[in-house]
Amino acid sequence: MYKVITVDDEKLIKRSIHALILKNQTGFELVGEAIDGEDALQLCTDLSPDLVITDIRMPKMNGLSFIQKVKEMNTHTQFIVVSGYDEFEYAQTALRFGVVDFLLKPIKPDQFLASLQKVYHHLETKDKASKERSEWLWNVKVFAEELVSHIWLLEEQHVRTKMEEIHQQLLNKQVKEQTMKRLYTDLITYMKGELKNQTERMSDLPCIDERSLPDKEKNMKDFMVNLCESIINTVKEKRKYGHRKNILTVVSYIEEHFTKENVSLQEVANLVDMSPSYFSMEFKQEMGISFKQFITKKRIEKAKDLLHNPIYKTYEIAEAIGYGDYPHFTKTFKKCTGLTPTQYRKRIGL
Repeated sequence: MYKVITVDDEKLIKRSIHALILKNQTGFELVGEAIDGEDALQLCTDLSPDLVITDIRMPKMNGLSFIQKVKEMNTHTQFIVVSGYDEFEYAQTALRFGVVDFLLKPIKPDQFLASLQKVYHHLETKDKASKERSEWLWNVKVFAEELVSHIWLLEEQHVRTKMEEIHQQLLNKQVKEQTMKRLYTDLITYMKGELKNQTERMSDLPCIDERSLPDKEKNMKDFMVNLCESIINTVKEKRKYGHRKNILTVVSYIEEHFTKENVSLQEVANLVDMSPSYFSMEFKQEMGISFKQFITKKRIEKAKDLLHNPIYKTYEIAEAIGYGDYPHFTKTFKKCTGLTPTQYRKRIGL
């Protein structure tokens, strides 16, 4: 139910409005009444109504000044103006302020209910758009984290696969090119933030300018892939990637065995005849993150994939990726994603 308050010094008018709202399924609930603009302003501060039905001529503060002040506080609030006078200039000004309707007293029930229906439809549309925007921003945050993780681990094929997935999701939404460009701009903005969080040494990265994003849908995905690959190449150069062949041997081993519960630092260091401390240093220089972080990233990435399949219980997923201790898996997953595995499933609609 949307919240509505009335502002009028005529009791009969307020009573009529209240009765019409109660007797009809309008989707609104009367939560407050005021007799002048000053009292109404305080009500709006306290209650944040979705709709205000107000007279145009009131004591202490006229209706237009009142509307303007509420709009400054809360752009979400909608207005229906009622007046005992057929004041064309007032009506024009009210409509410029974004008022939905200007009704004359005495209020005609059919006209009033039609106005309420108009406001209700507007609020529903706005809420739906806001919800969709909120869901996209959560998704784009996850996408950005995953893309930057693949970039930082130099996983070019994973980057291409992830971009295919992202682009297909946007195509499935059947959004217009202009909207798609705005959504990709959001993604680039989040990626820039994630890259900055990775390390302060990212100052030498290629310039990431969302204004260079092409206007045509068919070129947007390729632009994103090329951007990611350009960043990967820069990271490789900075790390002198590939000079430590023995570390790459260990990386291949980890990618095959990270789901084992007891993949230890000592075990992988032994593979290349290094001490654990020296191996740790070399590994971090080659991969940009520690051995432990690398294992964790791999496991959480796999966990996310498995959580998309409702056939698996969360404790089964924990065991499948090397976590014998389920509470430890839950804690680690939340630390990495901000959500528990169960919350993550709810977010993706499972």
